[in-house]
Amino acid sequence: MKQKDTQLDMEQNPTFDKVSAIIERARAELIDLCLQLGNISSPHGQEREVGEAVLDWLKQYQIHGQLQFITQRSVNAVATMSGSGRGPSLIFNAHMDTGPELPADASEDARKLETAWVEGEMLFGKGMINDKAQLCAFMIAMSALRRAGVQLKGDLTLTAVASETGNPSIDEFQGIDFPGEGFGTKWLVDRGAIADYALVGETSSFGIVQAECGAAWFKIRVKGREVYTPRYERGASIGENPNAFAKAAHVIQAFEEWAIQYENRETIDFAGGTIIPKAQIVEVRGGAGVGRPNATCDIFTDVRIAPGRNPLTVQRELAAAIGKVNLDCDISLFQYSRGHIAQNAEPLIDAVRSAHRYLFGAEPPQPPSAETSMWRDLNVFNEIGIPSICYGPPRQRERLSGAQNRAMKIDDLVLATKVYALSAMILCGIE
Repeated sequence: MKQKDTQLDMEQNPTFDKVSAIIERARAELIDLCLQLGNISSPHGQEREVGEAVLDWLKQYQIHGQLQFITQRSVNAVATMSGSGRGPSLIFNAHMDTGPELPADASEDARKLETAWVEGEMLFGKGMINDKAQLCAFMIAMSALRRAGVQLKGDLTLTAVASETGNPSIDEFQGIDFPGEGFGTKWLVDRGAIADYALVGETSSFGIVQAECGAAWFKIRVKGREVYTPRYERGASIGENPNAFAKAAHVIQAFEEWAIQYENRETIDFAGGTIIPKAQIVEVRGGAGVGRPNATCDIFTDVRIAPGRNPLTVQRELAAAIGKVNLDCDISLFQYSRGHIAQNAEPLIDAVRSAHRYLFGAEPPQPPSAETSMWRDLNVFNEIGIPSICYGPPRQRERLSGAQNRAMKIDDLVLATKVYALSAMILCGIE
């Protein structure tokens, strides 16, 4: 088939229709695959069983790959459909990890959310929505191209990665088990798994996500004095109070006031949507025990940073805001990942937009601001010069999780699968 300009009109394309029909008939296979992978436990740093299952499933369609070991338990899975070498290459990227391992005292709701299940026309599960459903969609899309006998001009590679959700290293939490966000994809590209473009499969409400925030994690140490309770004197002001936690309450209030101003000041409107960098306190800790007063109180914060912003500038602004309470505090940056707006990604954007328009009969919507204001693996690709965007189905409401958004319509996932397959054909080209 002669490749057309990616700004396709709405005329019917027999190859697109053939691949779409194969995906439609594979609906039950897609659901089964989601349930298979979704019910394999894979907290970050423990993805090997899912990676092996991905490669085993792809083999039946003569799509072969290998595991890329980070540790004995943590892997990336990489599989490629080779093209003729006459077109651009594309990576389909999705992550296998589902967040931190559950604590022993996790609730029944939390344990259920670690699994995957179907109710009516909906898929449920924390790891299902983030991000195994999109991983399965990529796998079905690749198999549909194989079943349709499509020969791409450019290579199409699936990268199922580890530790997209990894916790940062701080204090006693150190080492490779606390790598920070995006570690699996960083490991991947450093070892040569690259392409001309990368399409990250994540929920986006069918919008094309062209940018993501950076993430900076700050530790604020509030200093006090250890004073035995019967001898505790509060003093006439909070500055005289020796209790670090009493002082921390004032620091927290100062942080909240700063965070509101920061969010409003840093909001960016651009062609691909709206970026709203937000900040919040994620943990407050004292010493190791509860039997005696603690001389310090540590406040841990997650601050999202607009692409191009210097985290040290943000740190100075935060220090100035907290300094107004006139208490003894130290602020340190302990984790930082850059944010980016995709550059030179127009061929990929046009391919996804054209595929969406072909299937939906309309332009893609703008993505929700939350989707452009977080940190995702497209930042890794964009940082090293591989133009990358994100696209995927919407989330739906459920009642078990804190965010209440760990559900997805099966119809939406099928549509996303079709968009992925058509986008690959448009971008990579067809012989």
